[in-house]
Amino acid sequence: MDETKVLLNKIIERLDVQSATLEQLKMDVAHIQGDVTELKETLQKHDDLLARLIEGQERQDKILESLALRSLEQETELRELKRIK
Repeated sequence: MDETKVLLNKIIERLDVQSATLEQLKMDVAHIQGDVTELKETLQKHDDLLARLIEGQERQDKILESLALRSLEQETELRELKRIK
């Protein structure tokens, strides 16, 4: 009978340890879930910023293309004026 009580106490102790470990794991998972939520929010902000940067870059590319074309047209006009003189 004493041996049974000793075994039962060891089992209870082991279950207590496992229960504590499980509770710690639950807390860790909750913390990780919070981190994941923060990371998702940060990623969304970065995606939005990247989209704005790409849009701005495309606008700048169009402006540069327009300026380059205007410059070529002006150079052509200058050559024609010099040729006329």
